[in-house]
Amino acid sequence: MSWKFGGIYLKHDFGCDPVLALNRLDINKRFTYERVRFSDTVAHFFEPTAIGIIGDVTLVHNRPLAYDHSYNADTYTNADHRLLVLSREIECVVFYLDGSTDSYGLAHFRDGRRVGHFSQLGGEVVVQEGDFDRKDSTAEAAMFDRLEQFTGISFNQLMLDEKPIMYVFTETGF
Repeated sequence: MSWKFGGIYLKHDFGCDPVLALNRLDINKRFTYERVRFSDTVAHFFEPTAIGIIGDVTLVHNRPLAYDHSYNADTYTNADHRLLVLSREIECVVFYLDGSTDSYGLAHFRDGRRVGHFSQLGGEVVVQEGDFDRKDSTAEAAMFDRLEQFTGISFNQLMLDEKPIMYVFTETGF
C-alpha cells in the first residue's frame, strides 16, 4: 500500500479539546462536529484536518500542513520556527509520507531545538541528522517506527480501531 498523509504529533494532553491543539499550532479551522476513524484520515481522498487525542498524545492529520515545514538541512520556515518555540513546552514531530513518489520527511522538535531530521525525495536521502536512525530499513518503515516510538501507539492498532477517535475540521465548517 502506498501512503500519502502528513501532520503534526504533539506530546500533550489537551483535555479532550482539539480546538486547543489548533490554537497552539496557530491553525484556523472550524469544527464540523463529525468524528471519523483514524484509518479514514490517512486515506488518499481525505482532505480535512483531523485531530485525535489519545492519552497524552495529540495527533493532527493535515497533508498540506506538513509541507509548510523545511526538510532541508539548516533551513527553517516560519512554521518550523513556531514548532521550535512550542517545543519549549510541548515535544512535537511534523511529518509527511508519500509512498507514490518515494518521498518522506520528519522533523522532531524538543526543548526549543530540532533534534531529529530526515527527508527523502524520489528515493534519494536529502537529510538524515540528529536522533533519526533508519537502521537499514526502508524510509517508510523507519517513519512508522519513529511515529510509533514518539506516540507509544501502534500504527497498526490505530488502523484497526473501528472507533471514531478523530475530530474533523474544515476551512468553512458546516
